Amino acid sequence: MKSQLNFINFVVPKFLFEKLPIEKEDHSFEIKPQAVINREKGQFHINIDVEINDSENSFSLKMFAVGIFEFEVDKEEYLLNFMSINGPAIIFPYIRSFISSFTSLSGFDTITLPTLNLSGFKDEILKNLIDVNDLKDE
Repeated sequence: MKSQLNFINFVVPKFLFEKLPIEKEDHSFEIKPQAVINREKGQFHINIDVEINDSENSFSLKMFAVGIFEFEVDKEEYLLNFMSINGPAIIFPYIRSFISSFTSLSGFDTITLPTLNLSGFKDEILKNLIDVNDLKDE
């Protein structure tokens, strides 16, 4: 039996790690998730921007990651809930692993991001949802 929602791939189209003086006094960690849906293709992407600045160890890390999913769902509510809650939860461990692996091999201290409950981003993801098919009509 084929699942109605499938995780297809995880890609990192942008990654920047720099050792440099950070002018901020404290550490900063920012995560910005966004969803893009293409109903004609039956796909949605969860895009996550991550930015970490560490004044103590003088580095800046910026990452843009994309999780690609396929869907065959009739119920819009089910799709939107999965996309806004489960989608980010599925790809965040890939982000954590990527950052830990890269930094452990870089000669600097390994960065291990905490586990996060991303369900708090649900409203933001739905509010900023980009529907590719709506853009074609404009």
